[in-house]
Amino acid sequence: MSHLTLLAPSSPSRLRPALAHDIRNAMAVIALNVEKLEHFAGPAGIKAASAAHQLLTKVTALCNDSLREKANEFSAPRRISFDIVETVRQVIDILRPITPAGLTITLHPDYRHMVLGNPNDVFRIVFNLAHNAVTLARLSGKITLLDFHLEGVKALTLLRITDNGPGISPQARMQLFRTASAPNSSATNGHGLLIARDLAERNGGTLLFAEVPAGAQFVLVLSSLAAVDTSTSRSLGQRAASSSR
Repeated sequence: MSHLTLLAPSSPSRLRPALAHDIRNAMAVIALNVEKLEHFAGPAGIKAASAAHQLLTKVTALCNDSLREKANEFSAPRRISFDIVETVRQVIDILRPITPAGLTITLHPDYRHMVLGNPNDVFRIVFNLAHNAVTLARLSGKITLLDFHLEGVKALTLLRITDNGPGISPQARMQLFRTASAPNSSATNGHGLLIARDLAERNGGTLLFAEVPAGAQFVLVLSSLAAVDTSTSRSLGQRAASSSR
C-alpha cells in the first residue's frame, strides 16, 4: 500500500451526468457483440448474444438508478453485502466475446468474497477499468494479460486490476482521475477513471493507481464483510502470495 497514489476526493455532483459516459461505453460493447453475431453461428453466436443481453440488463439498471437520483436529488447509494467475485465474473463474461485471442484474463482467488457496497456501482467501476484494457488490447495488441487479484487487509478488500501493457507515462499519471481541461481537448478524455474513483468514494472506498514494475495497476478498496474460503490454509497461502507482490 505504500506505493499507492491517492488523490483528493472530488464532488459527487458529477456522478449523475457521468452515467451517459458509462452508457456510451456499454452500448459500444453491445454494438461489437452484435457485429460478431453477424459473422458467427452456433455456440460463438450464442455467447455473444448472451453477453449483449447481460449488458443490456446492466444498462437498464443504470438508467433506473439515474432516474431515482434525479427524482430524489443526489444521495449515497444503498449499500448491501454482495459477492465481488461474481461481479468480476459478470464483467469478464460480458467482455469475453470481444476480447482478442491474444489477451488472457485471469481471476484469483475465485471463491466467494463478500464486500459492502452498491453492486451496480462496483460493476461500473470494474467494467470501466476492464473495458479500457480490452479496448487497448484490441487496438494495439500491446496487452496480453489482464489480471484480477483479490486480497483482504484487515477490514478492507483490495481488488487489484493489472495489465502487462506499456504502462502509464509520468506525464499521464499527473492527469489521472481528472478531466481534460485544454480548450481543444476532448471533454471525455480520461473521464472513465474519474467516474470510477467517484463511485468508489461514494461507496465508502477509493480507487488508487499503484506503482508496478511493468504495465499498469489500479486498486479498488472496499469494506470487507467476509472472505469465505473452505480451506484456511488456502486463504493463508493466498495472502502470503499477495504480500510478496
